[in-house]
Amino acid sequence: MGKRIFGGLKVKSNILVGLLFITGILHSSYAYSYSFNEAIEAIKSHDIVSSLEKKSKALIEEGESKGSWGDPMFRVAAKNYPKDSLKDNETPMTGIEFGVAQKVALTTKYGNIEDAFAALGQATKQESENKTQELIRSFWEILIENKKLDEEINIINENLNWIKNILKVSKRLYANGKISQQALLDIQIRKSELEALLSNTEYESKQQLDKLSYVLGKKNESISKETIPWTIFKRSENETKDLKELSLKSKLIAKSKMLTAKKLAYVPDLTVSVGYTKRSNIDDKGDFVSAMVSFPLPFSGQKYSGHSQAVFEKASAEKTLANYQKFKRSEQDRLIHQIEKLNSELKILNERTIKFAENSRKITSKSYSLGDSSYIELLQSELKLQSLLLKRSKLSAALLKTKAKYKYLIGEKLYE
Repeated sequence: MGKRIFGGLKVKSNILVGLLFITGILHSSYAYSYSFNEAIEAIKSHDIVSSLEKKSKALIEEGESKGSWGDPMFRVAAKNYPKDSLKDNETPMTGIEFGVAQKVALTTKYGNIEDAFAALGQATKQESENKTQELIRSFWEILIENKKLDEEINIINENLNWIKNILKVSKRLYANGKISQQALLDIQIRKSELEALLSNTEYESKQQLDKLSYVLGKKNESISKETIPWTIFKRSENETKDLKELSLKSKLIAKSKMLTAKKLAYVPDLTVSVGYTKRSNIDDKGDFVSAMVSFPLPFSGQKYSGHSQAVFEKASAEKTLANYQKFKRSEQDRLIHQIEKLNSELKILNERTIKFAENSRKITSKSYSLGDSSYIELLQSELKLQSLLLKRSKLSAALLKTKAKYKYLIGEKLYE
């Protein structure tokens, strides 16, 4: 008997260990709950943001390389040795020459090239900051959508509980012969529809976590809801910083600098070289010093086509900036009107329509329980209220998303 008890304890112990092990695995795989600020920091180090930051640094380094005159050239040459004997004492010009040559710019062309690449690097840096803002806006859209789905789950749950109570009343009325079997079946069908709608909405809510995996750069993450600063949509900032517009302006500066460099390229660079021929150890007649200046003749079409290309690229950058500024003004007005429209519609819903629908369902359900109203009237009142509540949730989400777009467009921060 003792062995059996001991064996039973051993089995239970193994089961307990197994359960603890499984619990540990489940716990380790459970989504970590980020605070809102932690999520923002994760977004700032997103791969696409880091990629643009590194590209910005690469452009600046490229500018320093292309803006340089280049390294001086050192030359060693054996000069004027007789072809037949290669003796160093048969001609007074024989010797070993040591020379240094350096390219010298007569204009500020290379400085403008370096400035152009520095401006491109700045534009790319601003693109990376703008990409961070885009990701934060996407993050907000996920949070807003999840908030909407939570509200819808609460609405459907409340409606489901209400229909369950109505079903109890309906069974009593059916037992008393006051409603038909068809009425009871229709109410049961409505209950099943609500259960299916609730299940689908819950799955949609879970899918929002899947979208976070890209924005945060990690899987199985969630956001602590109490840390979300919803009040950010109730205020506006005095200072704005449109990073997209700043990036386009920096690109225009880069194209202007490059155009200046191409204009200055018509003035050729000089190559200055000096040489020293060592021959005093040959016949004691003395050494030689030489100097040379060389420059290319601008007869090819390379400089002309390069100048024309720079002119067109600058014009393109100007048009791109002007087009964005026009779009921004138009989109800003559109979003303001959209916010006003949504606010007006929500005000009517909250102050009148939903209150009327709530009273209608309350009155109809009471009348139905007394056998005075039909089940069709009952279901119509229930469907109407649910439709209005879901519409309010949808409009509230659309309002927040529109405000997020507006803040992003004018350059306001989307985090505290």
